[in-house]
Amino acid sequence: MDAGGGLVLQVVAGKIRGRVAPDKAMNAKILVIDADKLVVQLLEKALGKAGHEVTPVDNAPKALRLLDAQSYDLVITDVAMPKLSGIQVLEQVKSLDDAIEVIVFAGAEEESFENALAALRLGASDFLTKPLRNIDELMAAVERALARRDVSTNIRKLTESLERLRRTDMLTGVPTRRYFLERVSIEMRRARRHKKNVSCLLVDIDYLEQINRDHGRPCGDQVLIYVAQAVTHDRRVTDILGRYGGEEYVIVMPETRPDQALIAAEKIRQQVEEGKFSFGGQTITVTVSIGVSGAMAPEGVTELIDQAQLALREAKRSGRNSVRSVEVKVSG
Repeated sequence: MDAGGGLVLQVVAGKIRGRVAPDKAMNAKILVIDADKLVVQLLEKALGKAGHEVTPVDNAPKALRLLDAQSYDLVITDVAMPKLSGIQVLEQVKSLDDAIEVIVFAGAEEESFENALAALRLGASDFLTKPLRNIDELMAAVERALARRDVSTNIRKLTESLERLRRTDMLTGVPTRRYFLERVSIEMRRARRHKKNVSCLLVDIDYLEQINRDHGRPCGDQVLIYVAQAVTHDRRVTDILGRYGGEEYVIVMPETRPDQALIAAEKIRQQVEEGKFSFGGQTITVTVSIGVSGAMAPEGVTELIDQAQLALREAKRSGRNSVRSVEVKVSG
């Protein structure tokens, strides 16, 4: 092509001149958006030689459909594209997934300074002007972009891991009290808006302190895990569970009447009692007491938990290993 805005790569004896280090290849998935077939062929050859998987596209709308359907590590786009400019493509790519890196090309006559400023402000990894001096300029930009991609991906994974730690109790694997309260506050608003029933189960392990004294804290930890498994067994996707205290679990059940919640609580009680918990070769009796509350469009979760706490105290006073609500005696 001529140098008037087109991409020029030095080609000698049918080969692209430039240094490509195969040992540094990252096997990235790269989407190339350019209407110039010669440019696309040259980029495909150079990037493919470096070990990358290249998908060429000659228009922006098609490229965006591909990005919506599958994952890419890097997008290389020309500024002067029909229908959508490269700057608009960059903006939409970043709104779709900020971790995808984008390299933008522009011809010298295409107001490069303004385009470069816009591209970098929108998060482009690099802005290159045509013609390139040689392929090394492009490959260096690709290496920088993929290195940035690796850093952002690792940061995202770390952030997700920290978020899982924040919302998950390390011992039992159930949500923490803090995360439970965050989730349940959303459900309370929905229940009030639509005037729906919400019920609450407060599950307390009987004599856990005595188990710790008699059999050791490692045994008590296993009891906590054992009861957590019973509490989560057959739990509906819509139910919201949390470890509420040292030996208490709380379950909020959306669109559930108190009589339905009593049945669910009794199933949990029976499963814990009949599960035959053993530790160190010794069978240990484990039971739970459960308080149940429910209301139509409750003001907040505190109201439900306070009522369930009253019912739980009644279950404890009646000898434990039982289910109680404010109104109905179920077992024990």
